Amino acid sequence: MSTVLKRFSLVGVAVALLATGCGAGPSKASSAAIVGGQSIGLGTVQDRTVKVLKKEPAAQQMQDQGKLDQVSRLVLADEITHKIADYAAQRENITVDETKVYDAVQEKGGPEAAAKQSEQDATTIYRRQRDVLVMGELAKRNLSTLEVVIDFFQSKDPKEAKEKAAEVAADPSKMSRFIQEAPRTTGGQQASATNQRVRVTENPSLVHTMLWGVKPGTVVAFPADEQQSSWMVALVKERNRVSPTPGEDDLSERIDPRLLGAFGLRIAQFLAADLEIEVNPRYGVWDPTDATVVGNAGERAGYVGVTATKNKS
Repeated sequence: MSTVLKRFSLVGVAVALLATGCGAGPSKASSAAIVGGQSIGLGTVQDRTVKVLKKEPAAQQMQDQGKLDQVSRLVLADEITHKIADYAAQRENITVDETKVYDAVQEKGGPEAAAKQSEQDATTIYRRQRDVLVMGELAKRNLSTLEVVIDFFQSKDPKEAKEKAAEVAADPSKMSRFIQEAPRTTGGQQASATNQRVRVTENPSLVHTMLWGVKPGTVVAFPADEQQSSWMVALVKERNRVSPTPGEDDLSERIDPRLLGAFGLRIAQFLAADLEIEVNPRYGVWDPTDATVVGNAGERAGYVGVTATKNKS
């Protein structure tokens, strides 16, 4: 579905099965998900999914193939990311110029055209564009001034990466052994380090990753390249504000808008890290790695876990 219904940032966003079966629900029977105590109603997801089915031939085909859950998950994910964006905008006092929202939609041919091949419709597309502008502003404010300090190692096996990340989350002392045991790259370089200082400006390939979306004391595992030939497991130890390097002032104007939006989403996720996201079991579970909803925990694209030490503090 993600190859047909496009999003501005990460591939495949999601959460919400159109609803068969019983399932207890996050805490309210009428909720598709609850984000920070705010309910996303089942009716909202169902109504939007029907609109997508009516306007998108690809969605209709998926329904015929018995894959309606994938369509509705896209819709719910959009609702979840909207709440994350809205919360982040409030925290950072970001006000969006509605003229820019309107103009951006008109530049794409109007609401119907702008919503084509997506989970949006002529009504929600304006809200989505507003969220895009919020993400862009968050990215601009952090692109050249955010630094994280991590311990990390790489693995070629996704299963191993996720399992070891979970082990580190349960016992952070294991990180040092995993770093020592990490294999070297084909060029003979050490694919691991401690207290590594990472900035987007120096590591652009990491711009879309969860490194920027979590608090210190969090362990993450994710593909280190588009081919997923290597995975990174990192323990985020610090999150610092640094001075921009000369010449980086206009960096946000030179980066791909989609990557800028993806980075902005990560900043929003960090700002909303304390918001509990509960998904109705009939739809699946939230996957912060891809900002999506998947059928079960085993389908998550990566790993995100707070260390046991952090949990006790």
